[in-house]
Formats: sequence, C-alpha cells, structure tokens
Amino acid sequence: MIRYVFQKPCSNRWAVQKLREHFATAIKTVVTDALAGSKMSKNESKFSPFLRQCFITAGVALNIVGHGAVIGYAAILIPALRRPDSHIQVTTAEESWIASIIGFALVVGNIIITPTMDAVGRKRSQLLTILPNMTGWFMLLLVNNVAGLIVARFLQGIAMGMLGPLGSIIIGEMTDPRNRGAFLTSVSLSLTIGVLATHALGTLFSWQQNALICSFITFVSCLLIIYAPESPSWLISKGRYDEGAEVFFWLRGRDSKQQMELEDMIAAQKSARKTVVVEQKQSLFRRIGRSFSYLWETTRKPEFFKPVIIMFMLYIMLQFAGINVISSYVMDIVHQLVGPDANAKLIMVALDIERLVCNVLAVFLMKTVKRRTLLFSSASICVLSYMGKAAYVYCKVNGTLPFDNQWVPLLLIGTYMFSLTIGISSIPFAISGEIFPLEYRGLGGGISILALSLNFFVAVKSFPVLTHSVGLPWTYCLYAGIVVLCLIVIYLMMPETKDRTLQDIENSFRGWSAEDYRSSQPLNGKPHSDTRRRSSHIIS
Repeated sequence: MIRYVFQKPCSNRWAVQKLREHFATAIKTVVTDALAGSKMSKNESKFSPFLRQCFITAGVALNIVGHGAVIGYAAILIPALRRPDSHIQVTTAEESWIASIIGFALVVGNIIITPTMDAVGRKRSQLLTILPNMTGWFMLLLVNNVAGLIVARFLQGIAMGMLGPLGSIIIGEMTDPRNRGAFLTSVSLSLTIGVLATHALGTLFSWQQNALICSFITFVSCLLIIYAPESPSWLISKGRYDEGAEVFFWLRGRDSKQQMELEDMIAAQKSARKTVVVEQKQSLFRRIGRSFSYLWETTRKPEFFKPVIIMFMLYIMLQFAGINVISSYVMDIVHQLVGPDANAKLIMVALDIERLVCNVLAVFLMKTVKRRTLLFSSASICVLSYMGKAAYVYCKVNGTLPFDNQWVPLLLIGTYMFSLTIGISSIPFAISGEIFPLEYRGLGGGISILALSLNFFVAVKSFPVLTHSVGLPWTYCLYAGIVVLCLIVIYLMMPETKDRTLQDIENSFRGWSAEDYRSSQPLNGKPHSDTRRRSSHIIS
C-alpha cells in the first residue's frame, strides 16, 4: 500500500523519494525495537518497579520469618520440656544451651556466607540458607534427646548466621533509595512476625507440630527466591554490565536519576576490575601475598573500619537491649516482673502483637524520620524502661513499693517493647544494608555480624546466670549501661543515611566526590598508593 501511494506521479519526485526513505526507516526502527524489547516491555507493563521490589523483599522477608520462628521457638520448647510428662528431661544448664546455641552457631554461618555471597552471588547464597534451616526443623520432629535438640538448633543458627548480613545486603542493593529504609525495616518486622507466629502456635499445638508448621514457611520462601533475579550490584561487580543493567532497570524503572546511579556504579566497578585483571596475570604466590597485604591495608581504611565499628556498636546494643533475651525467656521474665500467678502465655502473645504493630509503624517512620533521630529517641526510652523495671523489682523485693498493681510492670514491659521495636531492632538491619561500600560489602558485613552472633550467645546465655547470681534489677542495670556506652560511640561515628544512594554513602566514607570515580585519572591528580584500592575481591 505504501509503495503504491508513493509510486504515483508527483511534481516533486525528489521530495517524495526522501519522504519514502524517512518513512521506511521509521517503520524499520519501530519494528526492530519492538522485536528486540518485546519480552522486557511485556514484563515492564505488567508490574511497576515498586511491586518488583516488593516481590524481592517478600522472598527475603519470608525467609527471615522462618528465622524469627527459630528465635521465638525456645520460649515454647523450654517450658514444654520442663513438664513432668515430657519424654525429654532437661536441666537448667541444658535449657540455656538450647536457647543460646543459636548465637554460637551464628558465627559459623557468618564465616560461611562472607566468601560465598561474593563467589556465587546473592541469590544462590540465599538458597543455601534454606537447607540447614529445613534440616533443623525436621530434626526437631525426630530427635528424642537433648543432644539432638541442640544439634538441630545449631543448624538453624548456621542458617541465621548466613542470612543475617545477606538479607539486608540483598534488599539494600535491589531497592530504590526512596523506599530502601522501609524495605530494610521489613527485616526486623519479619523477625517479629516469626516470633509471634511460633509463640501463637505454641499456645495451640505441641512443640513438634509447631516445628512442622514453621518448616512450611521456610519452604514457601524458597519458592519465591527461586523466581527472583540476581542482584544487579553483584552482576556489575563481576563485569556482567549488560545483564546487571537489564536487572537494574527491571527493578528500578528507566529515568535520568536511575540512569545516573547505574552509570556511577558501573564506572566505579570498571576501575575496580582493572586492578583485578592485572593481578590475575601474577603468580599464585604473589597473589596470595598481595591478598594478605590487601586485607591488612583494608582494615586501615576509614571506608572499611568505620562502618565495621558502627555496626559492631549497633549489634551489641541490639542484643543487650534484650531483643532476643525477651524472645527466649519471655515467660520467665513475666513471672518475675508481674508475678507467678500471671497468665504468661497470654501476655507473651500480647507483647508479640504489640511488637508487630510497632514494627509496622517503624516501616512508615523509616520513610519520614531520620535514622539517627529514630535510633537515639527509641534507645533513650529503652534505657529508661530498663531502669524503671530494675527499680520496680528492687523495691518490690525489699518491700518499699508505695503502690503495687499488675498494670505497673505490664506498662513498663509494654514501654520497653515499644522502644525495642520502633527503632533499636529496625535501625541496625537498615544501616547494615546501606553503610558498607560495594567493595567491602561481603567482607564488612560478615565481620560486623560477628558482633551480633557473639553477643546473641553472651546475652541469652548469661541472662539466667546473672538473674540467679545478682538478681534481675542489677542484670537490667548492667544491660542498660552497655546500651549507653554503645550509643555514645554511635553518636560520634554514624552518619545519616536516609534518602542517600549507596554510592553516595560509599563516597562519603572514602572522602570522594562524584567526579573522582567517574574520571579515569588518579584521584586528585596523584597516583594511587594502593593499586588494589577498588578491587571488589581478594582474588576474582
């Protein structure tokens, strides 16, 4: 039809010929673009970038729900084992090991995941966390002795140690800075849902049936992870720029702001890979020597040790604020504070519901309130609640209370739980996904999570020992003092990260401007003293 129209006689044949050429070129371009991008266009038309980011976060979050169930499971398992009709009898020391062994196992998981997430990618690493967790749940169904229970909990602790740094990194790398804080808050929210789920199930089912139901949560998360893409940051760090760009735009959409962020990321990683290519040409002995030299020099760089120190303080504060202590010993704490006649199971579920509501509120606060403001305000309330509970129990034991009612300790516990979940438990996981440069994200995240692991073990293991030796009031005073010391260091070192891109946060620790890494020239016109400064891995 087009050819017939333009083959008609015309007074200006030259103009018609040009018009035909331009028209044919335009049609060819449209058809070519449509064929080349038909698959992506169909996918992009179905779901918005926000919904795709929600899908990625849902897979991670549901996996974390399963780990939250592991944390809260001790509060169901230990009271059940104390019953005279239990087929497994435990001592007080064995009870503390069942509750705290997870913290010790976290260290093993941290060691495993640090090289794994950089070597095989974020997606495959997350799939690896499913196996030990599922194995642990099934072992809880089959074992009939204390050793078997401890081994099952140890395996689940390994899975938690692997997912600890990995979950925040995945969400941080694959979400938009405008929504990243809210998405990262889903880590603490998911832990809360997991604790609530296992506590609520414990009031209805036996601890074996509880384990079976919780294993199904982990299985569903596995299905979501299988259909999720790989992290674009990891793909770009491996030199797979086209594939990384495709996933990046699929997740974030296409506009000038996203284009600029992608260009900054690729430019930074291209300069990093230049040093990797040079090193691959060296002998094995030389490469090993430079690897140790790299690790030594890395620990002296402010862009590495400052985030590590900040995360150490945040994780220590998180554990001694009592987030996992109250999850593991909530029924014992309620009996000591409220009284032996209190309905501990009902109060336990009520506190979990409060924790869930506060975590949902924290998601919205992360979008509107600065990280530092939310952290220090909630931590201050936590310290005051600690001191209030300590004073109440001390006065109650010594008979100096001017007024006593069950609502007083319940109000103190409720205020304490509010402070834990509104900021203390959400900020560390949000910051961990934002604060580390891509170059050190796996190494720094793995090292800093050791503080979470070790202090999980110390706090949960020491709590029953301290309460029996010095009493609950002095135990609370000790924990409050540790929280205050951590807050002082955090106040002096932690920057504000709200609404900042990961590359911008990375540059601030390095002391770089955007032009420094976009330029192919050495920084400030001076040669680099460390040729491995921008290498993402020791040996790529």
